[in-house]
Amino acid sequence: MTSVQDLNDLVVPIRDDLTSGAAEIALRAITVFQTMLAGSESLSPDEVRQRLIDTARALTEAQPAMAPLFHLGNSVLQATSQAKTVAEIHEHCNQALSAFEKRLCQSAAVIADLVYDLIPPGELIFAYSFSSTVVSCLLNARSRGKFFRVVSSEARPSMEGRKLASTLASGNIEVMHTFDTAIGLVLPNCRAAFMGCDCVARPGVVNKVGSWLLAVACRELGIPLYALSGTEKFVVDERLFEFERHERPGEEVWSEAPSGVRVLNRQFELVPFSLMAGLVTDEGILQEKDIEKFVSKLDVHEALKLENAGFA
Repeated sequence: MTSVQDLNDLVVPIRDDLTSGAAEIALRAITVFQTMLAGSESLSPDEVRQRLIDTARALTEAQPAMAPLFHLGNSVLQATSQAKTVAEIHEHCNQALSAFEKRLCQSAAVIADLVYDLIPPGELIFAYSFSSTVVSCLLNARSRGKFFRVVSSEARPSMEGRKLASTLASGNIEVMHTFDTAIGLVLPNCRAAFMGCDCVARPGVVNKVGSWLLAVACRELGIPLYALSGTEKFVVDERLFEFERHERPGEEVWSEAPSGVRVLNRQFELVPFSLMAGLVTDEGILQEKDIEKFVSKLDVHEALKLENAGFA
C-alpha cells in the first residue's frame, strides 16, 4: 500500500523538473494519482478521499506556477466528493483523469490549427523556453508542409531552450540557437514569436523568466508575440501570483557565490496582455477583455482553496 513517503517520492521528480512544460508535467501527474489510488481498496471512503486530497495538494505545491496541476487535482476532488464507496471513488477518479488527459490532447490539437495560420510561410520565427504546446504546434505546421525557420535561446538558468531546439530539429525544422542576451541580434529578423505559458488570469500570463523581456522587445520591434495556452491554465487572480513562491536554490545559478551575495533564482514571471498580440487557446485567440468570462466560472474544491490548503 502506498504511503506518505511514496507520495513524496512520486512528487519530487515533478517538483525538480525545470525543463518540461506545464501540460507535459500534468500528464505525468495523472500517473501519480493512479499510483496513490492503487492498493487503497482496504481503506475507508474518507481515507481514500484524504489520500486524493493529499496528492492534489502535494502536486499543486510542487509547481505552484503550473495551473494544469491545480486543475487536475481540482477535477479529481470534485469528481469524487459525492462518491459513497471506495469502488465509486476509484471509478469517478479514473473517469476524471481520463477526461483531463483527453481535454489536454484536444486542446493542443485546436491550438495547433490556429497557430498554423499565424506562422508566416518562409519566414524566421522566435520560440522561447520549452513548451510542449509550442513544440506540437510548430511540428504540426511543418508536417503540413509549411516551411519556416526557428530562432530560440537558452532560457537560463535551466537551459530548457536547448530541449526546444533539439526537439524541433529532430522534426525537420531548421533552428538557430543562441544565448538569451543575444536575442537583440536575431529577433529583428523574425516575423512572429511564440511562447507557452503556465498560468493565466486577468492580469496576464505567467511563463518562464525572460518572457517579459522578450515581450517588451517584440513590442518595440513590432513583432507579434503569441502565448499558447489551453483553458486548463486559467485561474483566479489570487492563485495566479502563487508563482512568486517558486524560488529555486541560488546555487543553481552561481554555485560558489561569495559571502554577501544573495543569488535570486525565480524562474517565473508575469507578462501583461498589453505586451502580446494574443493568447491562442482552445477557445480561440483571446484578448485581455475575453479572460473574465473564463475565470469567473471556476469552481474550486474546498481543500484547494488558498485559505484552506495551507498555501496562503
